[in-house]
This record gives sequence, structure tokens and C-alpha cells, in this order.
Amino acid sequence: MHTIQITSDDVSEQSLSLYNMNLKLTLRYNSILRGYQFDLFDIDKNKFITKNRGLSVGAPSLIECNLPFVLILVDKSGRGVNAKSKEDFNSRMQIVIMEKGEWRASLKRKE
Repeated sequence: MHTIQITSDDVSEQSLSLYNMNLKLTLRYNSILRGYQFDLFDIDKNKFITKNRGLSVGAPSLIECNLPFVLILVDKSGRGVNAKSKEDFNSRMQIVIMEKGEWRASLKRKE
């Protein structure tokens, strides 16, 4: 599992080397939705995996893609709610990247 801290910047980019892939993650704040959308770019293949995908607390993003991992927006406060303001991203939100099997196992532990 890998954790990415989110800032309250309008746009942020990070390069990641995960699961034998070199990736660029671009986060963009959407002021209307009060949330982040992301692009994920495969640097090695020089192509986008996804563009303008939304993030919601607790919902695995990329689950339907042929990738070994999912991205999950986490509310560090434990309330499990989406952001109310842009500042929430700097203080209580983070993105967790985990293998799909690890994510499925975490669901079974919650039951």
C-alpha cells in the first residue's frame, strides 16, 4: 500500500514508480464538485490510462481497469465523508494506492 498526501493546490503532479510501472498522477481541484479529478499517465507506454476521473471517499477508482491496483480517497479524520472545502484536502484527505487483492481483503475484514 502506498499513501499520497493531497495538498490544497489547484493542480498537482507526482511521478510514481509502482507495480513495475512508471506513472504520472495529475490531480485537479474541481471547485463546483468540491473534489479532485485525476489523470493517470503511463510514462513507459507514453499514453494515458485515464483522464478526468473523479475521486470519492471510500470508492475504489480504476477497479474496472486492467491494472494491478486501485486508488482510494481516504478521510483521515475517520468520519468517512467527502470534502466540504478545498482546505479539507490539505488537512484530512489522502490517496491510498493498493493492490486489488489487498483492497478486497480489506473489505472482508470490515464485515
